[in-house]
Amino acid sequence: MKLQIPELRKPDKGGFTTGAEAVRQWIENLPLINIDKTVTLLEEALDEFNSYDIPNTERFETLELFTGQVAHINDSLRKKYLGRPIPLKGSSLAHTEKAIDLCLRMASGYKILAVVLDQTGQAGTQMATAIHRAIRYYSEILISNYQTYTQHPAGIWSDLHALYVLADKHGLAKQAVIDITTQNETTVTIEDNYKQILLLSLACPYRLRQNEIRQVYNLLAQWAPYSKLQDSSDGDTSGFFACQLDSDEPPAYMALRQTDRAYSHCRFLSTRNMGDPVNATLSEYRPARQHIGLPEERTLQRLLMSWGVMPKRRFTRHRQDNEVSLLRGLDNIHAVIAEPAESSDSAGDSEDHTLADSEYLSDPTFENRTVININQPSRLNSSGKGRATETTRANTFPGAFIKTPDKPHIETWKVLDISAGGYSLLRDTDEASGAQVGELVAVNTKAEIDENSWQLGVTRWMKSTGPGGLELGIEMLAPGASAIEATNCNEKSSVGNRMNGILLPEIKALNQPATLLLPSLPFHVGCMITLLQNKNEERIKLTQQLENTGCFAQFLFVPAEVA
Repeated sequence: MKLQIPELRKPDKGGFTTGAEAVRQWIENLPLINIDKTVTLLEEALDEFNSYDIPNTERFETLELFTGQVAHINDSLRKKYLGRPIPLKGSSLAHTEKAIDLCLRMASGYKILAVVLDQTGQAGTQMATAIHRAIRYYSEILISNYQTYTQHPAGIWSDLHALYVLADKHGLAKQAVIDITTQNETTVTIEDNYKQILLLSLACPYRLRQNEIRQVYNLLAQWAPYSKLQDSSDGDTSGFFACQLDSDEPPAYMALRQTDRAYSHCRFLSTRNMGDPVNATLSEYRPARQHIGLPEERTLQRLLMSWGVMPKRRFTRHRQDNEVSLLRGLDNIHAVIAEPAESSDSAGDSEDHTLADSEYLSDPTFENRTVININQPSRLNSSGKGRATETTRANTFPGAFIKTPDKPHIETWKVLDISAGGYSLLRDTDEASGAQVGELVAVNTKAEIDENSWQLGVTRWMKSTGPGGLELGIEMLAPGASAIEATNCNEKSSVGNRMNGILLPEIKALNQPATLLLPSLPFHVGCMITLLQNKNEERIKLTQQLENTGCFAQFLFVPAEVA
Protein backbone atom coordinates (compact mmCIF):
# COMPACT_ATOMS: atom_id res chain seq x y z
CA MET A 1 0.00 0.00 0.00
CA LYS A 2 3.03 2.27 -0.23
CA LEU A 3 2.78 5.05 -2.80
CA GLN A 4 5.85 5.13 -5.02
CA ILE A 5 7.21 8.52 -6.15
CA PRO A 6 10.36 9.42 -8.14
CA GLU A 7 13.52 10.73 -6.52
CA LEU A 8 13.17 14.49 -6.47
CA ARG A 9 15.94 16.96 -7.43
CA LYS A 10 16.53 20.69 -7.37
CA PRO A 11 15.09 22.61 -10.36
CA ASP A 12 17.42 23.04 -13.34
CA LYS A 13 18.62 26.49 -14.28
CA GLY A 14 16.84 27.50 -17.46
CA GLY A 15 14.31 24.71 -16.99
CA PHE A 16 10.58 24.92 -16.36
CA THR A 17 9.79 27.82 -14.01
CA THR A 18 7.41 26.83 -11.22
CA GLY A 19 6.34 30.16 -9.73
CA ALA A 20 2.58 30.73 -9.86
CA GLU A 21 2.80 33.92 -11.96
CA ALA A 22 5.32 32.39 -14.38
CA VAL A 23 3.17 29.24 -14.80
CA ARG A 24 0.04 31.33 -15.36
CA GLN A 25 1.79 33.26 -18.12
CA TRP A 26 3.20 30.06 -19.64
CA ILE A 27 -0.29 28.55 -19.79
CA GLU A 28 -1.71 31.68 -21.43
CA ASN A 29 0.88 31.34 -24.22
CA LEU A 30 0.03 27.71 -25.07
CA PRO A 31 -0.90 27.22 -28.76
CA LEU A 32 -4.43 25.99 -28.00
CA ILE A 33 -5.38 25.99 -31.67
CA ASN A 34 -2.89 23.13 -32.09
CA ILE A 35 -4.06 20.49 -29.61
CA ASP A 36 -1.29 17.99 -30.34
CA LYS A 37 1.43 20.61 -29.84
CA THR A 38 -0.21 21.82 -26.63
CA VAL A 39 -0.40 18.28 -25.25
CA THR A 40 3.29 17.73 -26.00
CA LEU A 41 4.25 20.95 -24.21
CA LEU A 42 2.10 20.05 -21.20
CA GLU A 43 3.56 16.55 -20.98
CA GLU A 44 7.13 17.85 -21.14
CA ALA A 45 6.41 20.52 -18.53
CA LEU A 46 4.72 18.06 -16.15
CA ASP A 47 7.53 15.50 -16.55
CA GLU A 48 10.08 18.13 -15.58
CA PHE A 49 7.91 19.64 -12.85
CA ASN A 50 7.19 16.25 -11.22
CA SER A 51 10.93 15.62 -10.84
CA TYR A 52 11.55 18.85 -8.89
CA ASP A 53 12.04 19.15 -5.15
CA ILE A 54 10.15 22.39 -4.47
CA PRO A 55 8.09 23.85 -1.59
CA ASN A 56 4.72 22.13 -1.08
CA THR A 57 2.67 25.31 -1.51
CA GLU A 58 4.44 26.08 -4.77
CA ARG A 59 3.78 22.54 -6.04
CA PHE A 60 0.13 22.76 -5.05
CA GLU A 61 -0.47 26.16 -6.67
CA THR A 62 1.23 25.10 -9.90
CA LEU A 63 -0.82 21.88 -10.18
CA GLU A 64 -4.04 23.78 -9.54
CA LEU A 65 -3.16 26.14 -12.40
CA PHE A 66 -2.63 23.16 -14.70
CA THR A 67 -5.98 21.59 -13.71
CA GLY A 68 -8.27 23.86 -15.73
CA GLN A 69 -6.12 23.66 -18.85
CA VAL A 70 -5.87 19.86 -18.66
CA ALA A 71 -9.67 19.58 -18.37
CA HIS A 72 -10.08 21.71 -21.52
CA ILE A 73 -7.50 19.67 -23.45
CA ASN A 74 -9.04 16.35 -22.39
CA ASP A 75 -12.48 17.51 -23.58
CA SER A 76 -10.94 18.27 -26.99
CA LEU A 77 -9.12 14.93 -27.12
CA ARG A 78 -12.28 12.94 -26.29
CA LYS A 79 -13.97 14.32 -29.40
CA LYS A 80 -11.15 12.80 -31.43
CA TYR A 81 -11.50 9.22 -30.17
CA LEU A 82 -15.02 8.68 -28.80
CA GLY A 83 -17.40 7.25 -31.37
CA ARG A 84 -14.55 5.90 -33.51
CA PRO A 85 -14.33 2.24 -34.63
CA ILE A 86 -13.07 -0.14 -31.94
CA PRO A 87 -10.30 -1.18 -31.48
CA LEU A 88 -8.88 2.29 -31.95
CA LYS A 89 -6.16 2.75 -34.53
CA GLY A 90 -3.98 5.53 -35.93
CA SER A 91 -4.73 9.05 -34.74
CA SER A 92 -7.73 7.94 -32.64
CA LEU A 93 -5.51 5.59 -30.65
CA ALA A 94 -2.83 8.28 -30.33
CA HIS A 95 -5.36 10.79 -28.94
CA THR A 96 -6.72 8.43 -26.29
CA GLU A 97 -3.15 7.60 -25.23
CA LYS A 98 -2.39 11.32 -24.94
CA ALA A 99 -5.48 11.87 -22.76
CA ILE A 100 -4.53 8.98 -20.47
CA ASP A 101 -0.88 10.05 -20.26
CA LEU A 102 -1.87 13.62 -19.41
CA CYS A 103 -4.11 12.44 -16.57
CA LEU A 104 -1.40 10.07 -15.37
CA ARG A 105 1.07 12.96 -15.09
CA MET A 106 -1.44 15.09 -13.18
CA ALA A 107 -2.24 12.20 -10.82
CA SER A 108 1.49 11.69 -10.25
CA GLY A 109 1.98 15.36 -9.41
CA TYR A 110 -0.73 15.34 -6.74
CA LYS A 111 0.44 11.94 -5.45
CA ILE A 112 3.96 13.35 -4.95
CA LEU A 113 2.49 16.24 -2.98
CA ALA A 114 0.42 13.90 -0.79
CA VAL A 115 3.41 11.65 -0.06
CA VAL A 116 5.72 14.58 0.79
CA LEU A 117 3.08 16.06 3.12
CA ASP A 118 2.71 12.65 4.77
CA GLN A 119 6.48 12.32 5.23
CA THR A 120 6.72 15.76 6.84
CA GLY A 121 3.63 15.24 9.03
CA GLN A 122 1.62 18.05 7.43
CA ALA A 123 -1.83 16.49 7.28
CA GLY A 124 -4.54 19.01 6.52
CA THR A 125 -6.62 20.64 3.81
CA GLN A 126 -3.75 20.68 1.32
CA MET A 127 -3.16 16.94 1.72
CA ALA A 128 -6.90 16.21 1.47
CA THR A 129 -7.12 18.21 -1.76
CA ALA A 130 -4.03 16.50 -3.20
CA ILE A 131 -5.42 13.02 -2.44
CA HIS A 132 -8.80 13.95 -3.93
CA ARG A 133 -7.24 15.31 -7.14
CA ALA A 134 -5.06 12.20 -7.58
CA ILE A 135 -8.10 9.93 -7.17
CA ARG A 136 -10.03 12.02 -9.70
CA TYR A 137 -7.29 11.79 -12.32
CA TYR A 138 -6.90 8.05 -11.80
CA SER A 139 -10.69 7.79 -12.17
CA GLU A 140 -10.51 9.68 -15.48
CA ILE A 141 -7.88 7.20 -16.70
CA LEU A 142 -10.18 4.27 -15.88
CA ILE A 143 -13.14 5.99 -17.55
CA SER A 144 -11.07 6.51 -20.72
CA ASN A 145 -10.12 2.82 -20.70
CA TYR A 146 -13.72 1.76 -20.13
CA GLN A 147 -14.96 4.03 -22.92
CA THR A 148 -12.42 2.59 -25.37
CA TYR A 149 -12.97 -0.96 -24.04
CA THR A 150 -9.27 -1.39 -23.24
CA GLN A 151 -7.34 -2.72 -20.25
CA HIS A 152 -6.28 -0.07 -17.76
CA PRO A 153 -2.56 0.47 -17.01
CA ALA A 154 -0.96 -1.58 -14.24
CA GLY A 155 -0.73 0.15 -10.87
CA ILE A 156 -3.87 2.30 -11.16
CA TRP A 157 -5.92 0.35 -8.61
CA SER A 158 -2.91 -0.08 -6.32
CA ASP A 159 -2.48 3.71 -6.12
CA LEU A 160 -6.22 4.31 -5.74
CA HIS A 161 -6.39 1.99 -2.73
CA ALA A 162 -3.20 3.45 -1.23
CA LEU A 163 -4.49 7.02 -1.58
CA TYR A 164 -7.69 6.10 0.26
CA VAL A 165 -5.66 4.37 2.99
CA LEU A 166 -3.49 7.50 3.33
CA ALA A 167 -6.59 9.69 3.72
CA ASP A 168 -8.09 7.28 6.24
CA LYS A 169 -4.81 7.19 8.20
CA HIS A 170 -4.90 10.96 8.72
CA GLY A 171 -8.67 11.16 9.32
CA LEU A 172 -9.24 12.98 6.00
CA ALA A 173 -11.44 10.43 4.20
CA LYS A 174 -14.67 12.20 5.16
CA GLN A 175 -13.32 15.74 4.82
CA ALA A 176 -15.14 17.84 2.21
CA VAL A 177 -13.05 19.08 -0.72
CA ILE A 178 -14.00 21.54 -3.48
CA ASP A 179 -13.76 19.65 -6.79
CA ILE A 180 -12.54 21.93 -9.60
CA THR A 181 -11.87 19.04 -12.02
CA THR A 182 -15.52 18.86 -13.12
CA GLN A 183 -17.46 21.23 -15.34
CA ASN A 184 -19.36 22.60 -12.35
CA GLU A 185 -17.51 22.99 -9.08
CA THR A 186 -18.93 20.73 -6.38
CA THR A 187 -18.07 19.71 -2.84
CA VAL A 188 -17.24 16.04 -2.29
CA THR A 189 -15.44 13.88 0.26
CA ILE A 190 -12.44 11.69 -0.58
CA GLU A 191 -14.33 8.59 0.52
CA ASP A 192 -17.34 9.34 -1.71
CA ASN A 193 -15.04 10.04 -4.65
CA TYR A 194 -13.24 6.73 -4.02
CA LYS A 195 -16.56 4.85 -3.73
CA GLN A 196 -17.73 6.50 -6.96
CA ILE A 197 -15.01 4.79 -9.02
CA LEU A 198 -15.37 1.53 -7.05
CA LEU A 199 -19.05 1.39 -7.95
CA LEU A 200 -18.40 2.24 -11.60
CA SER A 201 -16.00 -0.70 -11.87
CA LEU A 202 -18.71 -2.95 -10.38
CA ALA A 203 -21.26 -1.72 -12.92
CA CYS A 204 -19.68 -3.90 -15.64
CA PRO A 205 -18.60 -0.85 -17.71
CA TYR A 206 -17.56 -3.00 -20.67
CA ARG A 207 -21.27 -3.81 -21.04
CA LEU A 208 -22.19 -0.12 -21.32
CA ARG A 209 -22.19 2.17 -24.33
CA GLN A 210 -19.54 4.89 -24.41
CA ASN A 211 -21.87 7.73 -23.42
CA GLU A 212 -23.54 5.61 -20.72
CA ILE A 213 -20.21 5.07 -18.92
CA ARG A 214 -19.81 8.79 -18.29
CA GLN A 215 -23.52 9.14 -17.44
CA VAL A 216 -23.33 6.36 -14.85
CA TYR A 217 -20.18 7.86 -13.30
CA ASN A 218 -21.90 11.24 -12.99
CA LEU A 219 -24.99 9.64 -11.43
CA LEU A 220 -22.78 7.84 -8.93
CA ALA A 221 -21.78 11.22 -7.52
CA GLN A 222 -25.36 11.29 -6.16
CA TRP A 223 -25.61 7.60 -5.27
CA ALA A 224 -22.15 6.83 -3.85
CA PRO A 225 -22.79 8.54 -0.46
CA TYR A 226 -25.52 5.95 0.19
CA SER A 227 -22.98 3.10 0.00
CA LYS A 228 -20.73 2.33 2.94
CA LEU A 229 -17.11 1.25 3.41
CA GLN A 230 -16.61 -0.84 6.55
CA ASP A 231 -14.06 -3.13 8.18
CA SER A 232 -16.21 -6.25 8.24
CA SER A 233 -19.29 -7.85 6.71
CA ASP A 234 -22.17 -9.58 8.48
CA GLY A 235 -21.71 -12.90 6.68
CA ASP A 236 -24.43 -12.26 4.08
CA THR A 237 -22.67 -11.60 0.77
CA SER A 238 -25.68 -9.91 -0.83
CA GLY A 239 -24.80 -6.28 -1.49
CA PHE A 240 -21.25 -6.68 -0.15
CA PHE A 241 -18.03 -6.32 -2.15
CA ALA A 242 -14.43 -6.84 -1.10
CA CYS A 243 -11.77 -4.18 -1.73
CA GLN A 244 -8.34 -5.72 -1.24
CA LEU A 245 -6.31 -2.64 -0.35
CA ASP A 246 -2.89 -4.26 -0.79
CA SER A 247 -3.62 -5.37 -4.37
CA ASP A 248 -3.76 -3.86 -7.84
CA GLU A 249 -7.30 -5.16 -8.32
CA PRO A 250 -10.74 -3.53 -8.50
CA PRO A 251 -13.40 -4.52 -5.95
CA ALA A 252 -15.05 -7.91 -6.41
CA TYR A 253 -18.11 -9.83 -5.24
CA MET A 254 -17.63 -11.30 -1.77
CA ALA A 255 -18.18 -14.78 -3.19
CA LEU A 256 -15.07 -14.34 -5.35
CA ARG A 257 -12.85 -13.05 -2.55
CA GLN A 258 -9.74 -15.08 -1.73
CA THR A 259 -10.28 -16.14 1.89
CA ASP A 260 -6.57 -16.67 2.58
CA ARG A 261 -5.89 -12.92 2.46
CA ALA A 262 -5.67 -10.89 5.65
CA TYR A 263 -8.87 -9.11 6.62
CA SER A 264 -6.78 -6.21 7.96
CA HIS A 265 -5.97 -5.22 4.36
CA CYS A 266 -9.57 -5.40 3.18
CA ARG A 267 -12.53 -3.05 3.22
CA PHE A 268 -16.07 -4.16 2.55
CA LEU A 269 -18.28 -2.01 0.34
CA SER A 270 -21.96 -2.28 1.23
CA THR A 271 -24.51 -1.17 -1.37
CA ARG A 272 -27.62 -2.17 0.59
CA ASN A 273 -28.77 1.42 1.08
CA MET A 274 -28.43 2.38 -2.58
CA GLY A 275 -31.75 0.92 -3.69
CA ASP A 276 -33.89 3.91 -2.68
CA PRO A 277 -31.84 6.65 -4.43
CA VAL A 278 -31.48 4.55 -7.59
CA ASN A 279 -35.20 3.75 -7.62
CA ALA A 280 -35.96 7.42 -7.05
CA THR A 281 -33.97 8.23 -10.18
CA LEU A 282 -35.89 5.54 -12.06
CA SER A 283 -39.21 7.01 -10.88
CA GLU A 284 -38.22 10.44 -12.16
CA TYR A 285 -37.08 8.90 -15.44
CA ARG A 286 -40.17 6.85 -16.31
CA PRO A 287 -42.65 9.67 -17.03
CA ALA A 288 -40.35 11.29 -19.59
CA ARG A 289 -39.92 9.89 -23.08
CA GLN A 290 -36.44 11.34 -23.25
CA HIS A 291 -34.21 12.39 -20.40
CA ILE A 292 -30.90 13.99 -21.27
CA GLY A 293 -28.00 12.77 -19.15
CA LEU A 294 -29.56 9.46 -18.08
CA PRO A 295 -28.91 5.98 -19.46
CA GLU A 296 -31.80 3.90 -20.78
CA GLU A 297 -34.14 2.62 -18.03
CA ARG A 298 -33.21 -1.02 -18.60
CA THR A 299 -29.56 -0.05 -18.05
CA LEU A 300 -30.37 1.59 -14.71
CA GLN A 301 -32.29 -1.50 -13.61
CA ARG A 302 -29.36 -3.73 -14.57
CA LEU A 303 -27.00 -1.49 -12.60
CA LEU A 304 -29.14 -1.88 -9.51
CA MET A 305 -28.89 -5.66 -9.86
CA SER A 306 -25.11 -5.52 -10.44
CA TRP A 307 -24.71 -3.79 -7.05
CA GLY A 308 -26.68 -6.58 -5.37
CA VAL A 309 -26.38 -10.34 -5.72
CA MET A 310 -23.67 -11.78 -7.96
CA PRO A 311 -25.35 -12.96 -11.20
CA LYS A 312 -25.18 -16.64 -12.06
CA ARG A 313 -24.57 -17.90 -15.58
CA ARG A 314 -27.67 -19.62 -16.91
CA PHE A 315 -25.92 -21.68 -19.57
CA THR A 316 -22.65 -23.60 -19.57
CA ARG A 317 -19.98 -22.24 -21.91
CA HIS A 318 -18.08 -24.54 -24.26
CA ARG A 319 -14.80 -23.69 -25.95
CA GLN A 320 -14.91 -23.54 -29.74
CA ASP A 321 -12.33 -23.18 -32.50
CA ASN A 322 -14.19 -22.13 -35.60
CA GLU A 323 -15.29 -19.00 -37.44
CA VAL A 324 -18.64 -17.29 -37.90
CA SER A 325 -19.96 -14.60 -40.22
CA LEU A 326 -21.29 -11.46 -38.54
CA LEU A 327 -23.60 -8.70 -39.76
CA ARG A 328 -23.86 -5.53 -37.67
CA GLY A 329 -26.67 -3.02 -37.51
CA LEU A 330 -30.40 -3.11 -38.11
CA ASP A 331 -30.16 -1.64 -41.62
CA ASN A 332 -27.47 -4.10 -42.76
CA ILE A 333 -29.38 -7.08 -41.37
CA HIS A 334 -32.56 -5.82 -42.98
CA ALA A 335 -30.85 -5.52 -46.37
CA VAL A 336 -29.55 -9.09 -46.21
CA ILE A 337 -32.67 -10.85 -44.96
CA ALA A 338 -35.24 -8.84 -46.95
CA GLU A 339 -36.99 -10.85 -49.62
CA PRO A 340 -37.26 -9.12 -53.03
CA ALA A 341 -40.75 -7.76 -53.42
CA GLU A 342 -42.55 -5.87 -56.15
CA SER A 343 -42.86 -2.26 -55.15
CA SER A 344 -46.28 -0.63 -55.29
CA ASP A 345 -44.62 2.74 -55.77
CA SER A 346 -43.95 4.43 -59.04
CA ALA A 347 -40.62 4.00 -60.77
CA GLY A 348 -39.60 7.43 -59.56
CA ASP A 349 -39.79 6.20 -55.94
CA SER A 350 -37.52 3.17 -56.46
CA GLU A 351 -34.23 4.81 -55.55
CA ASP A 352 -32.69 4.15 -52.14
CA HIS A 353 -32.95 6.96 -49.64
CA THR A 354 -30.90 7.55 -46.52
CA LEU A 355 -32.79 9.24 -43.71
CA ALA A 356 -31.20 12.40 -42.36
CA ASP A 357 -31.32 13.08 -38.62
CA SER A 358 -33.94 15.78 -39.14
CA GLU A 359 -36.30 13.32 -40.86
CA TYR A 360 -36.47 11.12 -37.76
CA LEU A 361 -37.92 14.12 -35.93
CA SER A 362 -40.27 15.34 -38.67
CA ASP A 363 -43.16 14.73 -36.27
CA PRO A 364 -41.84 16.01 -32.91
CA THR A 365 -45.05 15.01 -31.11
CA PHE A 366 -44.68 11.35 -32.23
CA GLU A 367 -48.49 11.19 -32.44
CA ASN A 368 -48.83 10.09 -36.07
CA ARG A 369 -49.76 6.47 -36.62
CA THR A 370 -47.27 4.24 -38.39
CA VAL A 371 -47.46 1.74 -41.25
CA ILE A 372 -45.41 -1.45 -41.23
CA ASN A 373 -44.87 -3.07 -44.64
CA ILE A 374 -44.30 -6.82 -44.22
CA ASN A 375 -42.55 -8.55 -47.11
CA GLN A 376 -43.16 -12.07 -45.75
CA PRO A 377 -46.63 -13.57 -46.44
CA SER A 378 -46.31 -16.12 -43.59
CA ARG A 379 -46.42 -13.63 -40.74
CA LEU A 380 -50.23 -13.32 -40.45
CA ASN A 381 -52.80 -16.08 -40.00
CA SER A 382 -54.79 -17.49 -42.89
CA SER A 383 -57.49 -14.85 -42.58
CA GLY A 384 -54.96 -12.06 -42.92
CA LYS A 385 -55.78 -10.86 -39.42
CA GLY A 386 -54.61 -11.44 -35.90
CA ARG A 387 -51.30 -11.36 -34.20
CA ALA A 388 -48.13 -12.65 -35.80
CA THR A 389 -47.95 -16.43 -35.30
CA GLU A 390 -45.18 -18.86 -34.51
CA THR A 391 -42.69 -19.42 -37.32
CA THR A 392 -40.06 -22.09 -37.78
CA ARG A 393 -36.46 -21.74 -38.70
CA ALA A 394 -37.18 -23.26 -42.09
CA ASN A 395 -39.15 -20.23 -43.28
CA THR A 396 -37.02 -17.49 -41.69
CA PHE A 397 -34.42 -15.32 -43.37
CA PRO A 398 -35.57 -16.02 -46.94
CA GLY A 399 -33.66 -14.46 -49.78
CA ALA A 400 -30.51 -13.98 -47.78
CA PHE A 401 -28.32 -12.35 -50.42
CA ILE A 402 -29.83 -9.69 -52.63
CA LYS A 403 -27.50 -8.51 -55.34
CA THR A 404 -27.53 -4.78 -54.80
CA PRO A 405 -24.84 -2.19 -55.46
CA ASP A 406 -24.53 -1.54 -51.70
CA LYS A 407 -24.23 -5.10 -50.40
CA PRO A 408 -23.76 -5.03 -46.59
CA HIS A 409 -20.29 -5.91 -45.35
CA ILE A 410 -20.10 -9.32 -43.65
CA GLU A 411 -17.31 -9.69 -41.09
CA THR A 412 -15.50 -12.89 -40.10
CA TRP A 413 -14.97 -13.53 -36.38
CA LYS A 414 -13.41 -16.38 -34.41
CA VAL A 415 -15.54 -18.19 -31.83
CA LEU A 416 -13.93 -18.33 -28.37
CA ASP A 417 -16.81 -20.09 -26.64
CA ILE A 418 -20.48 -20.78 -27.12
CA SER A 419 -23.48 -21.44 -24.90
CA ALA A 420 -27.23 -21.79 -25.32
CA GLY A 421 -27.47 -18.06 -24.65
CA GLY A 422 -24.88 -16.70 -27.05
CA TYR A 423 -21.29 -16.41 -28.22
CA SER A 424 -17.97 -14.94 -27.21
CA LEU A 425 -16.22 -13.82 -30.40
CA LEU A 426 -12.73 -12.56 -31.24
CA ARG A 427 -11.55 -10.42 -34.13
CA ASP A 428 -7.77 -9.97 -34.48
CA THR A 429 -7.39 -8.50 -37.95
CA ASP A 430 -5.92 -5.15 -38.98
CA GLU A 431 -9.38 -3.91 -39.98
CA ALA A 432 -11.33 -2.08 -37.27
CA SER A 433 -14.86 -3.40 -36.78
CA GLY A 434 -16.72 -0.39 -35.42
CA ALA A 435 -18.84 -2.72 -33.26
CA GLN A 436 -20.93 -1.14 -30.50
CA VAL A 437 -22.45 -2.36 -27.25
CA GLY A 438 -26.20 -2.66 -27.73
CA GLU A 439 -25.93 -3.16 -31.49
CA LEU A 440 -28.18 -5.61 -33.32
CA VAL A 441 -26.18 -8.39 -34.99
CA ALA A 442 -26.83 -11.49 -37.09
CA VAL A 443 -24.57 -14.53 -36.68
CA ASN A 444 -24.06 -17.31 -39.24
CA THR A 445 -22.16 -20.38 -38.14
CA LYS A 446 -22.23 -22.28 -41.44
CA ALA A 447 -19.30 -22.41 -43.84
CA GLU A 448 -21.64 -21.82 -46.77
CA ILE A 449 -24.25 -19.23 -45.94
CA ASP A 450 -27.81 -20.07 -46.95
CA GLU A 451 -31.16 -18.43 -46.43
CA ASN A 452 -31.97 -20.33 -43.22
CA SER A 453 -28.70 -20.04 -41.33
CA TRP A 454 -28.79 -16.56 -39.74
CA GLN A 455 -29.47 -16.04 -36.03
CA LEU A 456 -30.26 -12.67 -34.47
CA GLY A 457 -28.56 -11.35 -31.34
CA VAL A 458 -27.35 -8.21 -29.60
CA THR A 459 -23.84 -7.19 -28.52
CA ARG A 460 -23.86 -7.08 -24.71
CA TRP A 461 -20.17 -6.38 -24.00
CA MET A 462 -16.90 -5.75 -25.77
CA LYS A 463 -13.27 -5.42 -24.80
CA SER A 464 -10.07 -4.70 -26.71
CA THR A 465 -7.48 -7.44 -26.24
CA GLY A 466 -4.45 -5.47 -27.41
CA PRO A 467 -3.24 -4.15 -30.76
CA GLY A 468 -5.91 -5.01 -33.32
CA GLY A 469 -7.81 -7.44 -31.07
CA LEU A 470 -11.45 -7.14 -30.01
CA GLU A 471 -13.74 -9.52 -28.10
CA LEU A 472 -17.54 -9.40 -28.28
CA GLY A 473 -20.16 -10.99 -26.07
CA ILE A 474 -23.32 -11.77 -28.08
CA GLU A 475 -26.68 -12.62 -26.50
CA MET A 476 -28.95 -14.44 -28.93
CA LEU A 477 -32.50 -13.14 -29.43
CA ALA A 478 -34.10 -15.49 -31.95
CA PRO A 479 -33.14 -18.20 -34.47
CA GLY A 480 -34.72 -16.27 -37.33
CA ALA A 481 -36.60 -13.13 -38.32
CA SER A 482 -38.34 -11.26 -41.12
CA ALA A 483 -37.56 -7.90 -42.65
CA ILE A 484 -40.22 -5.18 -42.39
CA GLU A 485 -40.53 -1.52 -43.32
CA ALA A 486 -42.28 1.21 -41.32
CA THR A 487 -43.91 4.44 -42.53
CA ASN A 488 -45.97 7.13 -40.81
CA CYS A 489 -49.63 6.60 -41.65
CA ASN A 490 -50.25 10.16 -42.83
CA GLU A 491 -47.44 9.92 -45.39
CA LYS A 492 -47.29 8.16 -48.70
CA SER A 493 -45.79 4.67 -48.33
CA SER A 494 -42.87 5.40 -50.61
CA VAL A 495 -39.27 4.26 -50.44
CA GLY A 496 -38.21 7.68 -49.24
CA ASN A 497 -40.52 7.51 -46.20
CA ARG A 498 -39.87 3.93 -45.07
CA MET A 499 -37.82 2.94 -42.05
CA ASN A 500 -36.32 -0.52 -41.71
CA GLY A 501 -37.29 -2.94 -38.97
CA ILE A 502 -37.24 -6.62 -38.02
CA LEU A 503 -40.07 -8.91 -36.91
CA LEU A 504 -39.00 -11.64 -34.47
CA PRO A 505 -41.26 -14.70 -34.55
CA GLU A 506 -43.41 -16.00 -31.73
CA ILE A 507 -41.97 -19.13 -30.11
CA LYS A 508 -44.74 -20.89 -28.22
CA ALA A 509 -42.47 -23.52 -26.71
CA LEU A 510 -40.58 -20.78 -24.86
CA ASN A 511 -43.69 -18.67 -24.20
CA GLN A 512 -42.00 -15.93 -26.22
CA PRO A 513 -44.37 -13.59 -28.08
CA ALA A 514 -43.62 -11.98 -31.41
CA THR A 515 -41.79 -8.66 -31.13
CA LEU A 516 -40.75 -5.81 -33.41
CA LEU A 517 -37.24 -4.40 -33.62
CA LEU A 518 -37.40 -0.80 -34.82
CA PRO A 519 -35.13 2.27 -34.89
CA SER A 520 -34.86 3.98 -31.50
CA LEU A 521 -36.73 6.99 -32.93
CA PRO A 522 -39.51 7.89 -33.58
CA PHE A 523 -41.41 4.80 -32.32
CA HIS A 524 -42.76 4.60 -28.76
CA VAL A 525 -45.34 2.76 -26.69
CA GLY A 526 -48.85 3.68 -27.85
CA CYS A 527 -48.00 4.01 -31.55
CA MET A 528 -50.74 2.63 -33.79
CA ILE A 529 -49.21 0.64 -36.66
CA THR A 530 -50.63 -0.90 -39.81
CA LEU A 531 -49.21 -4.26 -40.93
CA LEU A 532 -49.30 -4.66 -44.69
CA GLN A 533 -49.37 -8.10 -46.36
CA ASN A 534 -49.71 -7.64 -50.08
CA LYS A 535 -52.90 -5.53 -50.15
CA ASN A 536 -54.27 -6.76 -46.81
CA GLU A 537 -53.83 -4.57 -43.78
CA GLU A 538 -53.98 -5.15 -40.06
CA ARG A 539 -53.73 -2.45 -37.42
CA ILE A 540 -51.65 -3.09 -34.31
CA LYS A 541 -50.52 -1.06 -31.33
CA LEU A 542 -47.11 -1.01 -29.65
CA THR A 543 -47.91 -1.94 -26.03
CA GLN A 544 -44.58 -2.31 -24.24
CA GLN A 545 -40.96 -1.38 -24.89
CA LEU A 546 -38.76 -4.27 -23.82
CA GLU A 547 -35.49 -2.53 -24.58
CA ASN A 548 -33.92 0.53 -26.16
CA THR A 549 -30.17 0.16 -26.59
CA GLY A 550 -29.69 3.38 -28.54
CA CYS A 551 -29.14 1.29 -31.69
CA PHE A 552 -32.65 -0.21 -31.80
CA ALA A 553 -35.81 -0.59 -29.73
CA GLN A 554 -37.78 -3.79 -29.12
CA PHE A 555 -41.57 -3.70 -28.72
CA LEU A 556 -44.46 -5.98 -27.86
CA PHE A 557 -47.68 -5.34 -29.82
CA VAL A 558 -51.35 -6.35 -29.98
CA PRO A 559 -54.05 -6.06 -32.66
CA ALA A 560 -55.68 -2.63 -32.71
CA GLU A 561 -59.13 -4.03 -31.94
CA VAL A 562 -57.74 -5.59 -28.74
CA ALA A 563 -56.04 -2.34 -27.75
